[in-house]
Order: sequence, then C-alpha cells, then structure tokens
Amino acid sequence: MALAPPHRAPRASALLPARASGDVRRISLTWQQPGSFDAASFTVHGQRVHKSPAPRLRPSEDHLLATVREPLFLHHGLAPQGERWEYLVQALDRAGAVQAASDAVEATSRTSVTVTGHPVATVGSFNGQGLELALSPSGFVRYQSVFPADVDFTHGRDRADTSWSYLQPGPDDAWAGRRGHRFRLRFWLDEQPEDDLDLALWLTDRHPVRAGAAGLLVNGRRLDPLIFADEVEPPETPAGGDVPGHGAGPAYIERSLRRGLFVAGENILEIVKDQGSWIAYDALGIFARTAPAF
Repeated sequence: MALAPPHRAPRASALLPARASGDVRRISLTWQQPGSFDAASFTVHGQRVHKSPAPRLRPSEDHLLATVREPLFLHHGLAPQGERWEYLVQALDRAGAVQAASDAVEATSRTSVTVTGHPVATVGSFNGQGLELALSPSGFVRYQSVFPADVDFTHGRDRADTSWSYLQPGPDDAWAGRRGHRFRLRFWLDEQPEDDLDLALWLTDRHPVRAGAAGLLVNGRRLDPLIFADEVEPPETPAGGDVPGHGAGPAYIERSLRRGLFVAGENILEIVKDQGSWIAYDALGIFARTAPAF
C-alpha cells in the first residue's frame, strides 16, 4: 500500500514584482498584487545596508518592519544624510500562510539639502520637532488673535518663537476662519546667485486626509504647488484628526529654485495655503549649493 506523502507547509508559489525609490528621509516600496489570489495582508521585511555585499535578507521577526493591507510601504524617519536599505515583501492569505514573495530590492534615501547646502535664510532647526516656532506645541487655537494678518517674517530681524507660527491653516479649518493663509519669508541677497538655490520645507504633521496643497511664489512668480498628501491616504479621518497632533505625520519637501527667480536686495518667498487643511512646520529654509564668498 502506498504511503501518503508527508505534509509540508505551503511554499510561496508566486513572485511579487517590487520596486523601491528613495526621497528625502524616506523610501517608497511598491509591489503588485499577486494574480493567483487576493492577499489578505503583506509583511514588509528590511535591513539597513552598511556594506556590499550585504548579508542575505531573510524574513524574520528581527527584520519585520510592518504589516500592511495595500501594496505600498512608506519607510519614514530615515537620516537626512541618506540611508541604503534592502527590502523583501511576502503576501499572506487569510490564514496567515505565505503565498507569494518578492525578490530583495534596494534603494537609498536622498541626501537632504540641509546637509549638502549652505543656509541663506532659515526658520526653525530641522530637528523634527518645531518646538522653537510660535504657538508650538498646541497653541493653534490662538492663531487668529496672534497672527490676524498671517505671517510676514524677515530673516535676520524676526524671531521664530514669536513671528513664525508652527501651524499654517487652510481654507478647510473653521477655527482659522475658513480662508486661505499666506506665510512670507523675506531675506536679503547681496547679489543675484550664480547657481540655483534649494528650498527645504519640513513638516512635523499635516491633516490626515485634507492636507491638500499650497501655492509657492518667489518674488511674485508662481511656481508648481507644494503637495502635502502621501501616495496613499487613510480612507477616513481618525478620531481627533481635525487638530494637529493626530495627523498623517511628517513630510519633507525639497526642490530646486531657479537662480533667475532671485534678485540682489530683498527677496520674498510665499507659501499660500489656499487648498485643504492645516500643515505643521518643523523648519523652512533656502540653501545655496556653494559657500558664499566673503
């Protein structure tokens, strides 16, 4: 009589095509849903790569970064200097059995201009807290009385703890009058820069589903808007999400600004929150790519 073969745990029978890309202080990891079944969840495993070749990444509790339900993982909180990471994704059925897995993929987060650049005009400390800004950490309810005409800040003269609000409301915020709000940063250049400059705008928090966008202007010239939403947003506002401290968390926006936008003398950078709800600042700055000559 033939014996039944011994029982074995199911093996991952499908490959999950995955890709990773780096940005400032984060890496985005995406993959495709397996075609053979509907995955109930995905486990994301990762390890920081300090040297090449790195030890082989194996799924384990030590390497588990997250369990998610959608084919996207945003790895936040990486160092401003840039970090190299390796990832592996597994697709699980409703019983928690692995049905598909990705190959290991690597990506490096982008080095921040706050590391490579030379500060021209900054507000705040780029430390992930924003506590040195006005009204921080929870005085947003006094915004309209403290800043009835919004923020107009002159670098080198004004103090961040009194003249730059940590929170910028939007037209969706009833507690700030349901209108747009304009923040200005004024700074002086002895001459027009010889190279492009870089903007760094770091947030400690933003509304979880209505962070929206803001207009960006340099000396009156409107540029592409600043977008504060992640690739995937939560389907509904969490409890308390209409107020700071219960939002979607940090965001790091850095972009190049053409040298021709700037002039010798006073320059004005404006952030106009004319869409959506509030954002909470960590710091804001303009950086040069070469050290200024003295």
